[in-house]
Amino acid sequence: MSIPWTTPVGGYLTRAERVAMYGGGMYGGMEPSAKSPNVFIYSDPSRGETYGYTFDGWDPDEEVFLYTGEGPEGDQQMTSGNLALLDHRRAGRVVRLFVADGVTTGTTKNHRYLGEFEIDPELPYTIERAPGQNNGPMRNVFVFRLLPAGDYLDRAADRSAVVDAPGGATVREVALEATNLTTVAVPATPPTIAQKREAELVARFKAWMGPNHIFTRHEIVPPGHFKALYTDLYERTANELYEAKASATREAIRMAVGQLLDYRRHIKVDNLRLVILVPKRPSADLLDFIRSVGAECCYEIPDGTFVRWAG
Repeated sequence: MSIPWTTPVGGYLTRAERVAMYGGGMYGGMEPSAKSPNVFIYSDPSRGETYGYTFDGWDPDEEVFLYTGEGPEGDQQMTSGNLALLDHRRAGRVVRLFVADGVTTGTTKNHRYLGEFEIDPELPYTIERAPGQNNGPMRNVFVFRLLPAGDYLDRAADRSAVVDAPGGATVREVALEATNLTTVAVPATPPTIAQKREAELVARFKAWMGPNHIFTRHEIVPPGHFKALYTDLYERTANELYEAKASATREAIRMAVGQLLDYRRHIKVDNLRLVILVPKRPSADLLDFIRSVGAECCYEIPDGTFVRWAG
């Protein structure tokens, strides 16, 4: 016999009360129940930040509730609670969303019921980057997209700190911020060191180019994502897009090529020139690789000037 749902939207339940009434586990963020046809999911931004769960909440249009998958360290896997949430329709389960809201007695948290939800059938989730537990290494996390399936509670306190995924790429030219250059971790090199070296390289290059060149960058939000990508440099007069790297190793050059080709798909500018900026001359084989993809290289030499190589 199916257990009827009697908790009203906006009502409160502690975890212990919910377990006694409807089943499911006691402590997880995602709790499928064997006692009733439900998957219970819990959002607690004040605690979730510890685990890198920073996406939870309503999107700006108040149409999609973003919910970070479970798994505090390493890349999240589509197993356990994540799989139960993704497959809730096939399993005949209803998704019930709760948010932490105060305490009852002592330190027992109370949870407010926001309503019944379902996974967005067109875009069930995106994969985003987030730190691991206690600000650990960056990893891939699932960000599920939940749509209301009936009455629901929409509060300003439950807004997401990020924007939801757009239907198509959005691109805009923005001011260059020297302290906000994007980097990717280089193997065996702490990201903070790579970031510092790239920023310093860009600063030297800009100074060498002089004040007559206008440098900006592009902000790109790709389809299926809601966190922006930022190019390193765009020189508007010459129509050149630069990707700076802290070294001229094969790994760095291959990464720069991939990033530039990815950016070029979205930047709708005719005759856009792609340039890799590095602190030393790459090997002949890497220069040939750069030429083969239609890009150019700009490298620094010991006297502090830069040499342009276009094959």
